[in-house]
Parts: sequence; structure tokens; C-alpha cells
Amino acid sequence: MARHEEREDSYDLLNQYLQEIAQIPRLTPEREKELGRRVQQNDKSALEELVKANLRFVVSYAKRYRNAHVLFLDLINEGNIGLIHAAKKYDPDKNVKFITYAVWWIRQAILHALSEQGGAFRLPPKRANLMYRLEKAIGTAITEGSHIPTAEELAKELGVTVKEVQTLMHANSDNFSLNAELDEESHTELADVIEQTTVPSAEDEMQVQSRRAELLAHISELSPKERLVLTLRHGVTDNLPRRIEELAEFLNRERDNVRSLLEAAIHSVCQTLSITDSELAQLLLYTNPNPKSWWHFWYELGDLMPGMNEHIDSERISRLEGLKQQGLVQKTVEALPLQEKTILKLRYGVLQDDELTLRDIGELLNLSRERVRQIESRAEAKCRRSVRRAER
Repeated sequence: MARHEEREDSYDLLNQYLQEIAQIPRLTPEREKELGRRVQQNDKSALEELVKANLRFVVSYAKRYRNAHVLFLDLINEGNIGLIHAAKKYDPDKNVKFITYAVWWIRQAILHALSEQGGAFRLPPKRANLMYRLEKAIGTAITEGSHIPTAEELAKELGVTVKEVQTLMHANSDNFSLNAELDEESHTELADVIEQTTVPSAEDEMQVQSRRAELLAHISELSPKERLVLTLRHGVTDNLPRRIEELAEFLNRERDNVRSLLEAAIHSVCQTLSITDSELAQLLLYTNPNPKSWWHFWYELGDLMPGMNEHIDSERISRLEGLKQQGLVQKTVEALPLQEKTILKLRYGVLQDDELTLRDIGELLNLSRERVRQIESRAEAKCRRSVRRAER
């Protein structure tokens, strides 16, 4: 009942929204390029005009992914987010129409919404797209052929294996809402009687984040070597990309040695994946959880290799998205030698998931395992004393 009322409300909002955007005039190609250049100069009014003029396209494109699991208005909202992102990234000098460039961002935003909200559990965007095509194929077969298609028929039409179709059909069935009422008298919901034991509570998560922030604050009081050992040992980092000079000082190495190892790592990964160093940078920064990392790398480091820039050719976007979804960048980086891999991750601020062994750290710093253990113990003791002083 609540879901039905929610959809009724969304229809009213949708009609009002469609009437409003229908009054927005279209842009000429010349005006579109002018706005694109102004957006690159952080002109907010130009960004707003460019986005508003293309809102109708988002509605039209979102219709392709309309289904029973996600409200149509929600799909439009997600598509609009993709449109805004595209407007900020658009380069009018590439001689590509804005909407041609923006359609990829819009599509990815909508697929993300379908994967996050389209069922009882999250599907990867690629699977969410396949699920949408599967549901559409089933609906078409029922409407035009008056029969429910078999898994074999669906697999042949979609160009996938029968097992993939069966897995998706199983994932799309027998989903029960946690908000479903068990009885009409007490209005008890299913979620009220299920004990949750797997996901940490919000209080626990807040405590972990608080301890992490506190540890980062107190790490600044340590010596460079102690700070380095804790960073490598426990992955405690602010996730900001580092200049080569900073890395050299951090690792107590010659600057040329660090640059040589970094260039070797970048060349190896780029050659394996057939991508440019700029594209590798974008893919690695995508995995960085610090929202400031992208801007810091491209506009504040000041020691990027010649020719590197943040703009990606629209024709390469689908290729990079494929690498991203398959996790090939992370796999290729992990296959690098220890020194190259660590310096590359420190450069782009993506060391947060690594917890190196004492032996690995000793190899990086040319120290014995026991010496590394002593430094780690001394650093942790200093942090504990610092925390106790702060609590007084």
C-alpha cells in the first residue's frame, strides 16, 4: 500500500517536472561550445544552463531502463547526476557534441541506480544492465508470443550462457521486503523480528572512524621512519597523492631512484593494459576514497609527467569502464614487484587496503624484520601516550 502511494506521488511530481523542462529552450552548437568553455573556468551559471538544456534527453534515455524495481523519477534523478558530471568534464575543443559525450555518464549513473536499488541485494552495473535486458526480453516474448520464454531462448537472444540467465532469474525471484508487515493488527515488519549480526552497528563504525582520525592526528608527532612503518604496516593514510620529492623523503631514497621505479611501474601497467599514463591515473584515482585526491593530483602536485592531463577521449571511455568493472587495473598493479607496486600506490594515495608484512617493509627500507618490529612497537607506544595526554 505504501509503495503504491509512493508511485502515485512520483507520477504527480514527474508530470510537474516534465512540464517545467519542456519550457527550457534548446542550445545551438555554438552556444553549447561557449558554455562548455565557461564551465571549464568554473562558471556555475554556464554549468546550470548547459545541464538544464539537456534534461529532456535524460528523461528520454531513462525510459529505456524503466522497470518495476526503481521509480522512474529516481532513474531520471540519477541520470541528471551523470549529466552534471559530464558537463564538468566536457571539453568543447574535442569536436564532439556534448550529448554524445554525456550519454556514457548518464548511462553509468542509471545503471548504478539499478544495481543499488533494483533488488534485494546489489548487482554490479554490468549485471544490472543484463538483468534489465532479460526482463525486457521476457516482457516482449509474453506480449508478442503469448508464452513465457525458456532459459535457452533467452540466452540465445541475449547472447549469454544459459547458466547466466538462470542465475539472474533466480536472483530476481523470491525477494521479500524487510518493510513488509507480518500482520495488520500490530503492524510488525519483517525487519523487526530478524536479528542482524553481520553488519557492524553505526556506533561501531563511528568509533572505528573516530579512532582512525585520532590515529592520523597523532601519527604526525612521530619520526618520518616511524610514520612510514605504521603507514605500510596498517594502511593508515590520508589517501592524498604524493609528489616524487615527498616519496623520496618518505622512503629515505634518492629522488631519481623513486622516479625510476615509478616510471617503470607506470610503463609496465600501461603496456599490459594498452592505456596511457593519464588513463591509468584516472583509473587509480577512481579507487581513491579521499574526495580531494583527484583535484590534488591534477592541480596541486606540480610534478606530473609531460603530456599528462585529466581529459579522457570520449572514444576511450567504454574501454576504461570495461577495465574498471573487471578490476584489471588492481590485478595488474598487484603483479608488480614490491617496490614498484608500493611506490605507485603511495604516488596515487591508494595504499589504504594494504597491510604489508614486517618482511616486506624490511625489504623496502633495507632493514631487518626485527628492526622493523622495534620501530613499529615504538611508534604504537608513542601514539598511545599521545592519546592519553589528549584525554587528560
